[in-house]
Amino acid sequence: MIKSVRVATGSMFASMFFLGIGVSIVGATAFRVGYSPGQIGYLLGAQNLGFGIAVLLGGAASDLYPKPRILTIGLVLLALAFATLYRSDSYALNLLIMVLMGAGMGGAEAVTDALLLDMHTKNESRYVVINHFFVSIGSAVIALYLMLLDLDWSGALFQVAATIGALALIAGFLRPPEQPRAVLKPADILATLRQDSSIVLLFVSGACAIGLGIGSTGIIASYLSELRGFTPGGAQLGLLLFLSGMAIGRIIFGLLVPHGRARGIVSVGFVAAGLLLSTLYLIALPVWAVYPLLLLSGMSVAPLLPLTIALAGLRFRHIAGTAMGVIKVAIPVGGILFPSLIGLVADTVSFSVALYAFPVIAIIGVVGTVMPERR
Repeated sequence: MIKSVRVATGSMFASMFFLGIGVSIVGATAFRVGYSPGQIGYLLGAQNLGFGIAVLLGGAASDLYPKPRILTIGLVLLALAFATLYRSDSYALNLLIMVLMGAGMGGAEAVTDALLLDMHTKNESRYVVINHFFVSIGSAVIALYLMLLDLDWSGALFQVAATIGALALIAGFLRPPEQPRAVLKPADILATLRQDSSIVLLFVSGACAIGLGIGSTGIIASYLSELRGFTPGGAQLGLLLFLSGMAIGRIIFGLLVPHGRARGIVSVGFVAAGLLLSTLYLIALPVWAVYPLLLLSGMSVAPLLPLTIALAGLRFRHIAGTAMGVIKVAIPVGGILFPSLIGLVADTVSFSVALYAFPVIAIIGVVGTVMPERR
């Protein structure tokens, strides 16, 4: 059995790396497979449906059962999904596989942050933000890797599946130190959450954060190629720059975020993301301006989700797994609602009109972040 905190921490980071690949795999490959923006939106919605169910159940289970066991199950499901995605021409079957992929991602996501809080009792927000930095790294690496393979997604998916399988084997032997689990009943947990309604507002902020991040990840390549006339390679480079911006932003905020200032950083981040994404999507900029703006947009979105999750875990420390799981349900809610809305408007009205959703999402996110501070 592996009891090393360093090995366990590295395994959490590695798991989030592969979650990052799962987050961006649709945006990086679906347009090349031949799917429309609307179909891409529904694929993301299916993925987030599976994620939402798994992250809620996994978060609650993490307060009752060993977290490495839950992580192992999630990684096995994720490996199976990567091994079977796009192997069939059936769009309906690929929708079901995306549900499976989401379930694997949710099972793993449910426990990584909570386990880091168990193992590290100082600078908890820093570890959570850095953990999500690896999501951005995974997203950027798969985009770059596909570029180097000339968008040969078939071989890349199989290689990712095999590597995740190996990581699942390691996770099965992890036995790191965990905080003692209190004997709680579901009614006790619900009573705690009812007494502090800030969990609802943090949930709203989390949904908006993921709407800006995943929503952009899913449509950037299509946006650049269809509305701005970029080549497939140029569109893929744009996606890579956005994801790289998220990675850079998360490592910067993870290392430099002052203790107790997480809420203020999230509020400012929503404002900055709304302004940058509105400029990117709603103004016809020259090519030389688009690429750096994509990088800055990714940096502005970067800290929003992990710091919101960290706020929930620290506020409800004795039920951190459940509280963080509740906020993580906002990931599929935002991931289903906003990409599906964008896809619906793109199919029924126009792709360009659908892009006006992004400034609206940012405004709602600011409200959800600021209000708890005033309560």
